[in-house]
Amino acid sequence: MTDRSATPDPRVARDATPPGTAALLLRPFGYLAIGLVWTTIGLFVVGLYLAVAAYGLFEPPADQELWSELVASPGAVLGRLAVVAPIVVVLAGPVAWYLSCAIWPLAALSFVYAGRALRPSYRGDRLSFTSRVAPGTTLGPPVPGPVAMSLQPQRRSRLTDTLVRFSVCGWNLDLREFWPAVPAGIAWALASTAASTALPSGWRVGLVVAAVPFALGSVVALRRAWRWRFHRERVRETRRERWIAQHGDGRDLRDGPRVVRTRPQSAEHRARVEAERAASRGTQDRLTGLTSDEIGERREAVLRARREREAREARERARRGRPDGTASGAD
Repeated sequence: MTDRSATPDPRVARDATPPGTAALLLRPFGYLAIGLVWTTIGLFVVGLYLAVAAYGLFEPPADQELWSELVASPGAVLGRLAVVAPIVVVLAGPVAWYLSCAIWPLAALSFVYAGRALRPSYRGDRLSFTSRVAPGTTLGPPVPGPVAMSLQPQRRSRLTDTLVRFSVCGWNLDLREFWPAVPAGIAWALASTAASTALPSGWRVGLVVAAVPFALGSVVALRRAWRWRFHRERVRETRRERWIAQHGDGRDLRDGPRVVRTRPQSAEHRARVEAERAASRGTQDRLTGLTSDEIGERREAVLRARREREAREARERARRGRPDGTASGAD
């Protein structure tokens, strides 16, 4: 994958100084090491979430007391699971989403920079920069000073923009992504339970089938929240224009995840509004109300008058300079 479309970001001109020879030699290894560290952390988190399913899949059914009791007496076990289930769903849904967005994009960005460090086209440029934000606005424990946000691309591309946006979802928490991630937690709980060999085959198949709609619903909801967060204005404008073009009365204008309902407007009302707008435009300053063609015509008229004046003055100077028309200087 190449980044030929990458362009320098004018907001980071302070980091535009060329790197030294030592930095050029060491930065591929440095970015690779950072990427491996973040990958290790990510694999550790993934292992924690897969541990429950692995326990149910590889542990002998006799040793799985909870699921054995669930088969023997579902009522008593379901009562205990109802208390623990909300916490498990939150940990496996929103918390897992935020942690994944905080870890994996940084690992991917590190590997991208390691690849760029080996390319001659990036030899004279720095690959990333660090900005600082106010404390308390990012994920993590409180710190006394500004928080450093590193691994931001010096040259932006579609790939780096996508990775940075995922990283923003993890480090700059948005509560509008909390509830869309809850169905993913439910899907994880159902799928992890279905991995247990202590449950009957029918139960396991039913749990997997029940987990699929929750997982797909969470993907759709998170995608919707993503578009609302990073493409809100563009989505709002395009959807508004499309709905106005299709429905002139302006009913049910859908803007992102919200639905803006307006009362239908009659033809007389729209005609009255257009008349008021036309009258308002007529009372504006004439210069600000001109069209581009009118402005061009006025400019041509001014230039034509200027050329005529210059030609007339040239003729006057030429007539004064003739011998028969020159004023006598000896009085």
